[in-house]
Order: sequence, then C-alpha cells, then structure tokens
Amino acid sequence: MPPIRFLGRTDELHRLHTLISGARNHVAGALVVVGEPGVGKSTLLAEATAQGTGARVVSIDGYAVESRIAYGGLHRLGRALGAQLDVLSDRQRRALLVAAGLRDGPPPELALVALATLSLLAAASEHEPLVCAVDDAHHLDPETLEVLGFVARRLSAERLALLFACREDEGVVRALAGVPSLRLEGLDPATATELLREHLGAMLDPVVAGQVIAETGGNPLALTELGEGHDVHQLTRAVLSGSPVPIGRRLERHYLGRVDGLPGPARRWLLLAAAESRGDTEVVRASARRLGLPDDAASEAEVARLVEIHDRIRFRHAMVRAAVYNAASDADRRAVHRALREETAARGLDEVSSWHAATVVADREVVDELVALADRASSRGGQASRARLLARAADLAGDTSRRRALLITAGEAAVRAGSARLALELVDEIDVGDLGPVERGRLLCVRAFSGLFMADPTILRAGARMLLEAADCFHDLAPELEQRTLLHTLNFALAVELDMAGGVTLEVLGRRFIAGAAAAEGPYAIVLRALAAFVLEPYADAIPRLKEARATLEALDDATLLEFSYVLIPPTLGLWDIEGAARLLERTIRIAREHGALREADSALWVLSSVAQTLGDMRRAQDCMDQAAELRRAVGYEEQQVVNPALLAWAGAPDELVEQIVAALAAAGWAGVVRIAEAALAIGHIADGRHRQAYERLAALVAEPFLQATFHQLAELVEAASRCGERAAAERATAQLCEYARLSGQPWARAMAERCLALLAEDADAEAHYLASLRHLAAIDAPGELGRGHLLYGEWLRRVRRRRDAKDELHTALELLERVGAVRFAARARRELAASGEDPQQIQAARTDLTGQEAVVARLAARGATNAEIGAALFISPNTVDYHLRKIYRKLGVNSRRQLADLAVDL
Repeated sequence: MPPIRFLGRTDELHRLHTLISGARNHVAGALVVVGEPGVGKSTLLAEATAQGTGARVVSIDGYAVESRIAYGGLHRLGRALGAQLDVLSDRQRRALLVAAGLRDGPPPELALVALATLSLLAAASEHEPLVCAVDDAHHLDPETLEVLGFVARRLSAERLALLFACREDEGVVRALAGVPSLRLEGLDPATATELLREHLGAMLDPVVAGQVIAETGGNPLALTELGEGHDVHQLTRAVLSGSPVPIGRRLERHYLGRVDGLPGPARRWLLLAAAESRGDTEVVRASARRLGLPDDAASEAEVARLVEIHDRIRFRHAMVRAAVYNAASDADRRAVHRALREETAARGLDEVSSWHAATVVADREVVDELVALADRASSRGGQASRARLLARAADLAGDTSRRRALLITAGEAAVRAGSARLALELVDEIDVGDLGPVERGRLLCVRAFSGLFMADPTILRAGARMLLEAADCFHDLAPELEQRTLLHTLNFALAVELDMAGGVTLEVLGRRFIAGAAAAEGPYAIVLRALAAFVLEPYADAIPRLKEARATLEALDDATLLEFSYVLIPPTLGLWDIEGAARLLERTIRIAREHGALREADSALWVLSSVAQTLGDMRRAQDCMDQAAELRRAVGYEEQQVVNPALLAWAGAPDELVEQIVAALAAAGWAGVVRIAEAALAIGHIADGRHRQAYERLAALVAEPFLQATFHQLAELVEAASRCGERAAAERATAQLCEYARLSGQPWARAMAERCLALLAEDADAEAHYLASLRHLAAIDAPGELGRGHLLYGEWLRRVRRRRDAKDELHTALELLERVGAVRFAARARRELAASGEDPQQIQAARTDLTGQEAVVARLAARGATNAEIGAALFISPNTVDYHLRKIYRKLGVNSRRQLADLAVDL
C-alpha cells in the first residue's frame, strides 16, 4: 500500500510531539488516544513516532490471540529492553522473569512487576529518550494493561513518554484511570475535503463533499474508502440518490463486499489470518498448508489491498479483520482455529494453542487445557487472566458440578486480582441449590470479600455473618480454610464493630473462635485462642494467651506475616504493647512493599496511622496517610476508599464538618472508623476545654467497649470527667486502668494509670503521680502523649502557684506538641503560658510549601533512606526521587540529607 500523506490533526499531533519533547527534557508523561474504528488513532501514533523524534521508539500492539495470556504484551515489551534487565534489583528482575514465564518462582504481585517495569523503562531511557507506543491497547492482556497503567501514573522525571491508542473499552478505562486522554474525533471539514479529493484524484462538488463529510462524521477511513472505491461521478450519483455511505457497520459490509469478490482459497486464507490476529507469517503459512490451501492463496488478498505481507501480516484496517472473521460461518471458524491450534501446539506455543482451542471449539477436552493455562497464568501472578480463562473453561464444561467449581475458583482469582465486580458476576451464575458445604463456603467468601472491596454497605453489615456461615461450612472438612475465614471475620468485625452484623456479637464470635482453634494446631489456632480469651475470659486469664499470640506473630517469617497482617492489633494493643504493635505494622508495611502487596501495605498504613493518633503523634499519623495515598494513586485511585475524619478532628476542623463525615461513614457501615473519629472529636473538646462535651462522647464509647479500641479512651474519659464534675465516673475508669496497668506491666498502661491518679489526687499526692507518668512515657516512643503529660503537669504547677516550674513544663509541652503536629493541644499550651504571664516565643511552624509527595520523600530521606529505597517505598523511579529531592532542597533552603534531617521536625 502506498504511503498516505498525513493531513490535519495539527493540535493533536502537537500534543503528542510536546509529550515526546518533554521526555527529551526529563519530563516524562503518558497519553491515551481514544476513538472509534477508522478515526486515525494508529496513524496519529505512527506520525508522532516517525523518524526525527530524537528518541528511541519501542512499539507493541495488542492482539486478540494474546488477550488471555498473562503478561503476554509485557513479555514482548521486555524482549525489546532486555539489555537493561541487569540494572534491576534481584527482586524486581526475578518478578519480571517469573511474570514473563522465563523463570520459575513464587508468583509475583502485579505491583512489584509494575515497579520492575517502571525501573526497566527508566533505565532504558537513561542514555537516550524512550517513547513506548502501544496500539490496540484494548486487545492487551489485563495484567500488561494494569502494569502499563501503573507505570503511566508514576512517571515524573524520566526521559520517557508512554502513548496508548485504543477504542472505548471498560477494561482500558479501569486500568488506565488517571492517565490523561485525548479523544480523537473526525477530521474538520476542510481537512476531510482535502483527504477525499486526494483519494478521488479530482475535485468534488462542495455540496456533495459536505454531505459525504457530514454522513461520515469526518472519519478518515470511511473517506479513504469512498475515495478509492468510486470516481467523482459514481460518488455524486450515490450521494444524490440517498445511498448510505460506508461508515460503522456499513463500512464493515463494504469491506465484506470486497472480500466476497475474492476466490474461495483467498477468502479462507483471509479468515485464517484474521483468526491468527498476531500477523505471524510462518504460523499462517504452515496452517494454510494444513487446510490444503495453495501457496499463492494470499496473492489475491494482497492485490485487493486488504492485507500487506512483509515481516508480518497487516490488515488494511482492524475493521477488515473484524468483517472477515465475523462474517464467517461457525464451521469455517472452527476449521481455521483447529489448524492454528495444531500448528501452534507443534511449535510449543501452548498458551496460544489453548486460546485457539477455546475460542470456538466446544470440546470438553479443551477444559483441561484451559485449566492448565489458568494455572500457568496464576504461577506468573496473572490472577485476572486466570479468572477469565477459568470462566471460559466453565462455559465449555458440560458437567454441572465442574462448571460450578470452575466458576467459584474463577471468582476467587478475580477477588485476588481486585476485580470484585467480575467476581460477583461469575458467582452469580451459580445455582447455589446443589452446592456442597465447602463450595458454598468458598462462594460466601467471594461475596463477602467482593463487598468489602467495593465498600458495599449491605455486605459490610452482613459480612461477618456471611463469613461465620462460611466457616461453619468448612468445619470438619477444610480446617485451614475454616481458621483463615474466622480470622477474616475478625477483620470485618474491626471495620464494622458488629453493630449491624445480623446477630453476630463478640460473644458469638469468641465461642466460634474456640471451635475453630480446635480444628488444627498452628499459628492460626494460637491467634484464635488468644482472641477468644480476650473476648470471653477475665483480662488476667487472657494475658497468657495474648502474649503467646504476640510471640507467635513476631516469630512468623515475612511471607506468613502478610497472611496475618489484618489481625496484628488485638494481640498487641490488648496487652497495651503499643510499641510492639507499631513494630509489627512497620515490618508488615516493609514486607508488603517489597512484595508489591499494595492492599496489605495500604491497610497496615491506615492502622499504623491510627496507632500514631492514639499516641498523639499527628505528624506520623499524617505521614502514614500520605504514603497510603501515594499507593492508591499508583493503582489509579485518586481518593481514599474511606476518609479519615479523626485526622480532621485533630487538625481542628469544624465539628460540624467532621460530624457530617462521621454520619456518612456510620450509614455506610464503617463503625470502626466512626469510633476512632468520635474519640478524636472528644479529644479535641478536651484540648479546647469543652470537658462536658468530651465526657458525653467518651461515656457513650466506653459504655459499649470493643476489644482494645476502648482502652486508651478510658484515660481520656478520666480527664474529661474529672474536669466536669463526674468524679464517680472518673474513679471507676481509673480503677480499670490501674488494673490493666498492674496485669499488663506495660509502660503505656502504667503512664495512663498514673496520669489518671494524678488528676484525681489531692495536691499533696498529685505531683508524684505526674512525675511517675512522665517517667513511664519517656520509656516509650510517644512524644505526643509525653507532651500532653508535661502540659497537664504544667497546668497543675501553675494552679498550685509554682509559676517558674510551670513555665518550664509548659515550654517542654509546647515544643513536643508542635513537633508532633498536635495543634489544638499546642494552642492550649500557649494559652497556659500566657496565663502564666509569658508571651511564648513562636516555634517554627510546620512547612506547608511542599506537595504531598514531596513531604513524604523529604521525611523518608531525612530518616536516611536511599533514593532506591524511597522509590521502592513509593513505587516511583529513583530518577523521580532525585527530582523531588532537588525541589525539596530548593524550597527548604538546604543542600544535603544531613541538613534535611536537622529539619525533620518541621517536615
């Protein structure tokens, strides 16, 4: 086919050239070109990446035949960049090779493969700019598409541009969420007229031309076909007679008419090439021989300019391929796919062979092939492909029981891939009436986990009950499944606090944990027994079990710890071991990042943020939420699934705003988040001196305790109650705290008990308790609580007229509270200093001119993390880290990591 002069698209081409120019100047970017068939997406990409860009261009196309082969597209991209593999870390290189099927090993998480791909592309662009052009992205396998979307969202300072071209497609929209897009429409009238004239070879009456352009919408492919298929007189007569112009479905019929004019062997060869889809000339040629086609069968198709054959077979347009394939009879499609299956199998292309077998062949034997292919996808970490392959296998399975089993397994794979809607669609096809107990339990788990992933209020309210029912199904049949499901039930319980869980109470849960623990010995049983003891037994009797569970969790290897990431808090905070809780959470976050387990990392960061809030360290709490936000942005979620209103309350947001958010979360079923927010509102009231309001909120929370969530609220209750005349309530809460402190022996519990005793003591005895509380707090990493301790002690000293001592304590309190971002308590400390007769010197306020990502990078760098370590933590490239650090240094007026560490308090 002769080259066609590129016409129009000036603005669109400028946008692509600007993107590529940015890549040459270390400003990376990505763009998705979206449009209907024939509108010129591929042509625009080809023109933008033609010679003269000053960059290396690597192109890959999506092929229908590879759409179910996990990481098939990424494998082809990796082949072009294989020379850079050696620069990757061992973990990243191993993840890429396993994903590509080139090495055996544990299935990698998709996020780790994505980080490895980003590192690979960044390395490839180190010495010359790189443009990666992806055409027909809607035909890529889901894993490759997700990985490239991840990469596109994390680009910043690399010499890299990533271009996509695709049709409207739900999967593409989801995978490339957050990537800028360009919708390609038809050509403008002047350019469309010029294109039509070029292909007609003559001028057309302006009225006729205008009607043609209006009817085609300026679609370049339709205009080209009209110009090449008619002369001026024919086209004029056709338009004036009202004949429909070839556009959309009519354009397919137009192509089909040209195909119908070919000899039989040429038509069958075209169907064979359409079914193969990758354009592999050798496979098509050999398969044609299997069908008995003559060697020159393709010649007529080339003469008709429907295909072009060089290093590969290229159809004139994807619509030609679609027209040929869709118009063929079922028998003819089966025949060509059978030939392709045999040929690809002979060449060892098992995955492609199975795809051909499954496409149209209704053969039960193919089910085994698809299951094996799904297992292979799973071994590479391709859970989305596994789900789709198993779903196809289920369609072909004649046996009802096997179909059910395949659909359930497919649903489980979809949940692991984060495709909750697909998971529900798959299990909705199952007739639950004939399910065995284990299958029924697995189906219930898929429904519950999908609902949790989508934050479905109905599932949130019923999830614990559903999982308990699932655990009952597994009892005596699948011990490990039973125990794991029971621990997941606790996860639901922590989120919703069982307030709307369909009759599930803590006592019901505890008794079920005992039964589950008896099913099999091991870490699951130890944790279940500890949780049951915590719920059902007196605190003194539960402590040995909780200590055993804590020791078990601390001894777990890295991979196993991730399986317990959602139950780390009760056995640690139940012992008042807040530092142990933080250590386990930090270790979990590190492991999750190293493995690319972003959901586990996100969840652990959320919980660690709450732990930091408990200690009054708002900077650390916000740091965790900022890091979690970075992880969410990496996978295409710009917003949090659940807002953290507690941080807003601590920051001094209006009560009305926080309460509106709390009401919405309560309606949605997030009672656990609501409790934390209610406590934060009460603490804000304490800071502001509104002790009666604080007491009323805290009394309601303490009246209905939930596991460890109420422990630290007892100390807050005592402070509020002692200041608003509710001494009896304060004394009861203090007695509880003293018992917890005696039994647990932990510094945090002792510090809180001593503080409460000080608040209730006569002046002659109070000071000893205040000092004891401060000593215990100094033994742990709790600067926020330590600041509050000095504040309370300073207030007492001022009240007993020891003003000089009071000022020392209040200055210490102010410094600590400013350091951790506890702004409302810092304001209280200033008020106290003013009441002491002093105008406190302003301590440098927190920096506000850093962006969220810059602030996270600055904090990590200040703690000594290398560029590579920061990049791995935030899933960005080291180049981007270096870029951010240069901006941070400039904004903060420093020029080294050491100076940055000196400013860490203000970050």
